[in-house]
Amino acid sequence: MFVITFANPKGGSGKTTSAMLLAEQIALSGGQVAILDLDPNANILAWARGRKEAGREVPFAVHARPQAEDTVALIDGLEAGTDYLIIDLEGSKDQIVTFALSRTDLCVIPMDGSPMEARQAAQAVRLVETTSRMIRSPIAYTLLFARTNAAFLTTDERDVRQEMESNNINTLPVRIARRAPYTRIFRDSLLLSELPDLVAEELKGKTVSVVDKAQKQVASAIENARDYAQAVIDALTQGRAS
Repeated sequence: MFVITFANPKGGSGKTTSAMLLAEQIALSGGQVAILDLDPNANILAWARGRKEAGREVPFAVHARPQAEDTVALIDGLEAGTDYLIIDLEGSKDQIVTFALSRTDLCVIPMDGSPMEARQAAQAVRLVETTSRMIRSPIAYTLLFARTNAAFLTTDERDVRQEMESNNINTLPVRIARRAPYTRIFRDSLLLSELPDLVAEELKGKTVSVVDKAQKQVASAIENARDYAQAVIDALTQGRAS
């Protein structure tokens, strides 16, 4: 079982969205996926409940936050029926975060490219490195630029990227842009893959240009999610091989 954690002490960094997009893409490719929602906001749990209440299938298991001392046992117990365990960590330096990191194959640290978030991401890097020293085993990690501008690369993001490269900090080559479809999957308890048919149904009777614009937004979001998920899998397999 591969364990992928998402960490950032700052709220609104795109951590939960990044975890959800990865889970869906892996599930669509045939992998057995589970999510462990350790974030106190429990947005993934709320998403799963919303789907069940609407009579929609949940394509992967979603587990609630356990007692801290039960975390490692829960993770280890999922290994038999799970190919990929995705963990949405809470932001604080709680003991439960350290326990989850101790079982991590790859920690993804989302940030939006601003200097302020770069400092927050640096805190997450230090926590991963501290945990790695504690368990006497390396924990692979990579930064992910998330909630970025889809149209262009900002000066801040370019500068932060260059700084990370100069410090030999791994960064995923694919960004997750800020897109309306990513917001909607949580608002309406949807999967990204359900949006093309849903948008087509909602826009029946509208002009071709309106329909095309909406569908292009969804198609771009899906393509972005696929490319991002592949980049994570590539980083994961490279880290496991090393």
